[in-house]
Amino acid sequence: MNTDHIENELYKVRSVRACIKSATDMMVSNPLTILRRTWLSTLALSIVTSLSILLSSLLESQQPTTTETSIVNTPLLILSVISLIAYIAIASWWGASVISLLTGRKVKDNIRRILYLILAMLGLYVIMGVCISVGYTLPMFGGKASLGHPTLASPLVAGIILVLALIFILPIGYSSMKYLVEPQQKLMSIVGKPYKTGLRRWGFLFQTALLGGIIICILIAITGVPEMILETAKRANDIGMTMGDNNGLSASFMMLQFFVTILIYFIWYYICCWMNFVYYYAYGSIEAKEKVKKDVVTVSTSNSANNNDFEAQSKHLNLETEKTPDRGLDIEDIQ
Repeated sequence: MNTDHIENELYKVRSVRACIKSATDMMVSNPLTILRRTWLSTLALSIVTSLSILLSSLLESQQPTTTETSIVNTPLLILSVISLIAYIAIASWWGASVISLLTGRKVKDNIRRILYLILAMLGLYVIMGVCISVGYTLPMFGGKASLGHPTLASPLVAGIILVLALIFILPIGYSSMKYLVEPQQKLMSIVGKPYKTGLRRWGFLFQTALLGGIIICILIAITGVPEMILETAKRANDIGMTMGDNNGLSASFMMLQFFVTILIYFIWYYICCWMNFVYYYAYGSIEAKEKVKKDVVTVSTSNSANNNDFEAQSKHLNLETEKTPDRGLDIEDIQ
């Protein structure tokens, strides 16, 4: 991939469809290069994700179900913490590999920036989750409602907070891409001036996220059919065992599901890679629009200044003409 050519083609005013088309062309035109430079990090991330899902499901299925107050599952909690740490570390590597395709910088130069961004976004999502939880439980105070029987206001308030949070998080798609592409940008810029620019271009970012999200959902639904079949079979077997039936799955079923899950997530992460390319071109389009806007303002200001100078000169000439007396011809002048 020629990063200089990509950068030269980046800063152009594009529509949402043009951004999606450019991202698709990049994936189709450079499949071997993208695979060669990202396959190892993508495979590692797929393995970690698959292990986290399958081991968590296995531990939950072995947890005895009681009507008493649930006790904290210590092995599951420890596994969740380890999985989260491993996922963040490998996701930083994967994200750095993808961004290096676009910027031409080395992967190791991008890992720290990606890691900071992931932690920042994780913090934002935690804050959003806390706000939604507070909004859900706050209407219950002072009434007879409980967590098991909430009032109608509880999901309504939580839904309003969720919608507002999604509205204000959307511009971060632009500011975070600007932070990753431009090395001089600081982490706080994702909620600084670039965020304000993304907020002004909210409609464009919303259309990009909506159309890209629809395409991703279709692709995930199609490619995820094998995983859905295996998971449905496993759930049906678990339900049968709770009712006293024998285990109807073979000993190799878990291994089969593990490898199928790795393959499915391997494909899904490349779909996410495509979406990163879409946001990359959306960032370039917004930058081009902002540049055009600044150029128009600069030209308008320059023309206004030139007009003011011309009017000032005209007034000065008029004043000089008025000060000069208009004398008639003299006979001596004729002679």
